[in-house]
Amino acid sequence: MEFVYILVALALGCVNVFSRTLNFQATKHLGSNSGCLINYIVGSLASLAVLLVYPEARSSMYAMSEVPIWLYLGGAFGVVAFFLNITSLNKMNLFQSAIIILIGQLLASFIFDYFFGYPLSTIKLMGVGIMVIGVIWDRKVSLKA
Repeated sequence: MEFVYILVALALGCVNVFSRTLNFQATKHLGSNSGCLINYIVGSLASLAVLLVYPEARSSMYAMSEVPIWLYLGGAFGVVAFFLNITSLNKMNLFQSAIIILIGQLLASFIFDYFFGYPLSTIKLMGVGIMVIGVIWDRKVSLKA
């Protein structure tokens, strides 16, 4: 069963790269603010379609009033993340952007894990360090080419 979740996570990674590429191209034509707005309008329509197609998604809407209000900030953080993503793509290639975003996600995960009582692993921190070195090295090689 765990293997299926690994495949789902890998698929998510691929979808994220496709999404970034398409959204970046759209913002080149529309501008950052309009591109961000269009992305979230289309995303909202896709979410609505999911609600209409899947009955179990509709039933979860009734629980929305029971969720603490601060949990709705996820959407605001999503808009900020999207805007920062398309802004960073203006200055670096897709590979560098994807790796640096991954490093940021890993660092934020370490912080959250620490505050939620999970132990920090030296080997994981070393892995992030190796990724940082790889990005710096790739950046230097790319600038020379």
